[in-house]
Amino acid sequence: MQKILIAEDDPVLSMIYEITLTEAGFEVLLCHDGQEAFEALGSFSPDLVITDHSMPRMSGGDLISAVRRACPHAATLMASGVDTRLLRADQHADARLEKPITPGRLLDTVRALEAARGRGH
Repeated sequence: MQKILIAEDDPVLSMIYEITLTEAGFEVLLCHDGQEAFEALGSFSPDLVITDHSMPRMSGGDLISAVRRACPHAATLMASGVDTRLLRADQHADARLEKPITPGRLLDTVRALEAARGRGH
């Protein structure tokens, strides 16, 4: 995974995710809500989409559904405190991290998704 799109409306978490992943060598595009991330899918073509669940304009669950249709090659990671049992089946991510999220846990999960998809970084 080289390109990671992040949809997170919390500015502090956004900064932590962006710094952590950029320093690890990933190309990162930061979006502040699900709709902005959805609009960036075509031009950015991410290998991984990391999304919060509760955001303005488009939820993370709806973004995951859109990613599955628009970029079926992209892995998805839900970074949220939301109970995934409340999501529709098409809204479930490939992996989930429960908040609070440390930089180490974030990197470990991203690398595990890479390994599972055979795209080591």
